[in-house]
Amino acid sequence: METTLSLADKSGVADARRRAVQMAQTLGLAEKSQADAALIVTEAATNILKYAGHGEIVLKSTDEAGASSLDVIALDRGPGIANLGAACADGFSTGGSLGAGLGTIARHSALFDIYSVAGNGTALLARVGEKAPAARPPFLVGAKSTPKRGQDVSGDAWAVREAADGLWLTLLDGLGHGALAADASRRAVDIFMAADPAALPEEVLRTVHAGIKATRGAVMAIAKIEPAKAMLSFAGVGNIVSTVHAGETTQHLLSTDGTVGYNMRTVRPTQASWATGSVFIATTDGLSTRWNLNRHPGLTSRHPSLIASVLHRDFARDADDATIVVIKAL
Repeated sequence: METTLSLADKSGVADARRRAVQMAQTLGLAEKSQADAALIVTEAATNILKYAGHGEIVLKSTDEAGASSLDVIALDRGPGIANLGAACADGFSTGGSLGAGLGTIARHSALFDIYSVAGNGTALLARVGEKAPAARPPFLVGAKSTPKRGQDVSGDAWAVREAADGLWLTLLDGLGHGALAADASRRAVDIFMAADPAALPEEVLRTVHAGIKATRGAVMAIAKIEPAKAMLSFAGVGNIVSTVHAGETTQHLLSTDGTVGYNMRTVRPTQASWATGSVFIATTDGLSTRWNLNRHPGLTSRHPSLIASVLHRDFARDADDATIVVIKAL
């Protein structure tokens, strides 16, 4: 469940607050959490209008380690925050207010994260609901996906599934746009979810290739993360861009030319090291193939939902379906 609300004037603040409370109620969150959602959205939306002029609020349901909650993501392309530490302290303001906004949001959140670079906008994540239990999987997942402008249905799709030895992820871009592209991607996801967890990513790709030949086909990437082996195994067909970031090092994971379900050649698997702090990023070509982290110092240290939201904000193209998925090792 996800909705994106554009903010351009004060009327948008009230609408965003109302929609946040409605989603919190739908998720079955307690009355206190509903009130927290209303307060957080009001503060975040007001800050966007005050300092950036316009932006957006994303409301999405999440279930991390069995804890159901509501994520509020606030995004703008404003002047950014030069001193984040000071801005998050109560009493700090550059806009003549009481300066309680960010501190208030943090106190009423089960999880709070913020990313801002002077001159390059601000992105904020506030989670409302139960705090995740102490025993959590050794990874976090975040994603952002939008259809081509003017389309209601995206031909992109992604999915994750847990296995005894780690985590599987797939990202797909059905050829073209709309319902037929979405059908190809959905069928591929169904096959991926049912695949043998002991198989290799390239073997799952071949199974999907055989299973979606009646569709228009898709480009597809599959990754398997095995923390105990400190390894990520990868196989891809087509122009999904996939990278693993560890500190200052970036490894590009190469895909094979072709189309799953149509003309798939021999798949060349790739492996990468995986350790605490590693970040895997995969994007469809709805994000500029020239996306990079040069303008975003320190972004990979943030929550995957913020990483995905910031890169989507800055590199997504309206002329295509655009999806980014991020996995981070804890």
